Amino acid sequence: MGNDCILQFQQRLDIMGQRFPGHPRKEVLLSRMQFMIYKKFNELVNHNLHPYGLNDTVWTALMMLYSSPERFIYPSDLSHIIVSSRTNITRLADEMVEKGWISRQGCESDRRKIILTLTPAGIALVEKVMPRQWTLYEAIWQGFNAEDKDHIEQVFHTLLGNLSALQAHLPPLSEAPQDPGDGH
Repeated sequence: MGNDCILQFQQRLDIMGQRFPGHPRKEVLLSRMQFMIYKKFNELVNHNLHPYGLNDTVWTALMMLYSSPERFIYPSDLSHIIVSSRTNITRLADEMVEKGWISRQGCESDRRKIILTLTPAGIALVEKVMPRQWTLYEAIWQGFNAEDKDHIEQVFHTLLGNLSALQAHLPPLSEAPQDPGDGH
């Protein structure tokens, strides 16, 4: 997947433009490129983490615990920060507890809350993997100067804002338009 895929995609977009004049070619292309970048990035990161029994989601959760002031976090806060469902956070926490990377205990001040805490084994794992991950991130972004990276960050913030605003106005799935080909 790479330049050949995107070239073929662009060729199909050109045909689409002939069939549907005025379609948003650039926006469709940028959206698809963003998806392809995410997919390739995720594959590289997961490949880099695989020798440690990690994937990007578990790694990100460990990083958030490591960077928390007391190296603990509530599952609901972790869910929000890493943009993952609470159900998935429960599954991740189970996995990390089983591997000895975190502990889970009740909160003394609010018995309804659970606290996830990074263990010494979890700290050691993060500190072992961190240099390898930083090297990968630097390699991914080589060729971009500081100004380029600042601009990309600004563009990503704008895109995230647009997506969040659109998502906030989505109708419930029960109110979604019916497929014109489904006979309704």
